[in-house]
Amino acid sequence: MAHEVERPTYDVVGPIQRYDERDNVFSREALLPGSPEEREYHANHPELDKIDHRLAKHFFEEAEASSAMAEKAPSEALPESTFRAVSALALPDAVDGPVAPLKVQVAPAEMAGNIKSLARHLGAVQVRIGPLNPAWIYTNRGVWPFFDDYRANPPAFDGVPKGYQGLNYGDPIEIGHRFAISMAFPQNPRLIATSPSKTSSFEIGRVYAASALAAVELGNYIRALGYPARAHHLRNYGVLLVPVAVDSGLGELGRCGYVMSKELGANFRLACVTTDLPLATDKPVDLGVQDFCEKCLKCAKNCPSAAIPTQNKVVVRGVKRWQIDAEKCFLYWGSQGAACAICQVVCPWSKPSTLFHRSIAELAVRFPAARRVLIQADDWVYGAGYKRAPVPDWAEAREPTAKP
Repeated sequence: MAHEVERPTYDVVGPIQRYDERDNVFSREALLPGSPEEREYHANHPELDKIDHRLAKHFFEEAEASSAMAEKAPSEALPESTFRAVSALALPDAVDGPVAPLKVQVAPAEMAGNIKSLARHLGAVQVRIGPLNPAWIYTNRGVWPFFDDYRANPPAFDGVPKGYQGLNYGDPIEIGHRFAISMAFPQNPRLIATSPSKTSSFEIGRVYAASALAAVELGNYIRALGYPARAHHLRNYGVLLVPVAVDSGLGELGRCGYVMSKELGANFRLACVTTDLPLATDKPVDLGVQDFCEKCLKCAKNCPSAAIPTQNKVVVRGVKRWQIDAEKCFLYWGSQGAACAICQVVCPWSKPSTLFHRSIAELAVRFPAARRVLIQADDWVYGAGYKRAPVPDWAEAREPTAKP
C-alpha cells in the first residue's frame, strides 16, 4: 500500500502506560452515587468527584428519559433501535468462545487476504492487520454491561469462555493475542450532518451495531479455524481501538482524537478482532495528517464545547498527542440530548468520496506545501463553519398519534 512507513506517526516519548477503562467518562458517568464502586473510585480520584457527579446526573436523567420513551415523539426512539441492539452482542460467549480442536493450516499472507475479504463482505470498508501492542490493552474492565448473574443457557449461550478477561467491573484484563484486525465502517454523511440530533445518534448506533455484528462473526470464523479470537466492539472492548488501528495502517491519529483515514476521513466507526491466527501484517502509514491537523484547526474551531484543543500536543501516558477534553465533550452531548459528531462532519478529509475529493486527498498526502492552500479551499467550497443539515422527512419529530 502507498504511504506505508516503518513506525506509526505518533511520538512515543517514554514508557507507554496502559489505560484503565474505569477512567473512561462512559464508565465514570454510570457509577451509582454512594455505591461501593463509586466510593472507592473517588477515594482514589478525589479530583474527579465533582465533575463525575455532573456526568452521573446526565446518565441517570437519560435513563429516566428512555423509560418514558412512549410519551415522546417517534423520532426520540430512533437511537434506542440501534444502541440497545449492540448489548446482546457483548456477552462473553459472543465476543469470545470455544476454539475448534483442529487448526486449519494456511500461509499467513493467504490467510490475511481471506480475512480481509470476509471482513469486507461483512460490511467493513477498510480492513488492516497489525501486531497487537500489549500497551493498548485495558488494565481493568470499567464500562457496562457487566455479567454478575451470567448463566449458561445452551444452545443459545455456552457460558463464560475459559480464560475470558473482564467479566465484571474492575476485573483485570490480559489478552495474549499476537495480532489485531482493525475494521472501519462508514457513517452516512447526510445523517451525521444533522448532528447533534436523534437522527445522527441513530446513525452512529446503526454503524456501531453493524460493526459489532461483523466483529463477532469474524471472531466466530477464526475460532472455527482452530485459533483463539476475541471481538472488540462498542459494548465490550478489551483494547484501545484507535491506537490499534493506527498501528495497522488504517490511518493516523488526528487532532480530534479519531483515526484519520485517507479514504474515509474521520467519518467512520471502528471494530476489532484480536487473535493468534498466523497472519501477514500491514505497516502503519504516513498521510501527512500530523502536519495537516497542525495547520487546519477546523474541528477545534467548530467544536461547540471547545473540547478539541487548539494548542500543541501534550504527553499522555507516554505518547505525545493532541488530547481532547472528554468531560466537556460528553457534557455537551448531555445538554443536547444526542451525541455530537460535528468534528467528523467538518473535517476536510471526511468529504464525499468523489473523484475530485480523492484527487485532493492525494495532493494533501503527497505535497506538504499545498496543504495550507487546500485547507483554505475546503473553507471556500464547503464553508468554514458547521451548517447543520435538515433532518430527513422519515426522521422528523412528530407528535404520537392518539390511540383508538
